[in-house]
Amino acid sequence: MADKLIATVEHDFPVFDIQQPVDVVIVLGSGHKDLSNTPEIMQLGNSALFRLEEGLRILKANPNAQLFVSGYSGEMTEPHAEIMRRAAIELGVQPNRIKAFPLAKDTEEEAKSMKPYLDGKQAALVTEASHLKRASIFFEKAGINIIPAPALYLGSEKSDWQIDANAAYKSQRAFYEWLGRGWQWIKE
Repeated sequence: MADKLIATVEHDFPVFDIQQPVDVVIVLGSGHKDLSNTPEIMQLGNSALFRLEEGLRILKANPNAQLFVSGYSGEMTEPHAEIMRRAAIELGVQPNRIKAFPLAKDTEEEAKSMKPYLDGKQAALVTEASHLKRASIFFEKAGINIIPAPALYLGSEKSDWQIDANAAYKSQRAFYEWLGRGWQWIKE
């Protein structure tokens, strides 16, 4: 059941075609852990790893593009954007290709803070597949020309009807996105 539920919010966009040229790859903030004496990449949460991996796949196909990373600190010692920036550097991205947005607390703020840097540019927008529709709306409302790039699919096309601890998370993500979309619609 969870796979069918999450599928309602995961299949709005196809996987990003790396033949599509972009000027900027936007990897939206997610989460990390405060872990001292570990590489930055090991501090990233599951969703952040998938997002960064997809962002770097697109960046590799666009050697002149910039990488934008975002996310505030919340309860952590450092902003998520800074951890993502350093993780990208660990994975071979040149520091001068990366711009961090450490103050935005949610997707709407991320779009607004990036807007001045994206006028006239084509950007790939990377986030979880379940979050991408709502994120795209925020960026499009801000007047940013984006191409959606889903990073993490939680659902499976084949369900074997086994009890799975991940089912609760899949269901939670689906409800979270439907509530978010409803709130986004009400705010309009």
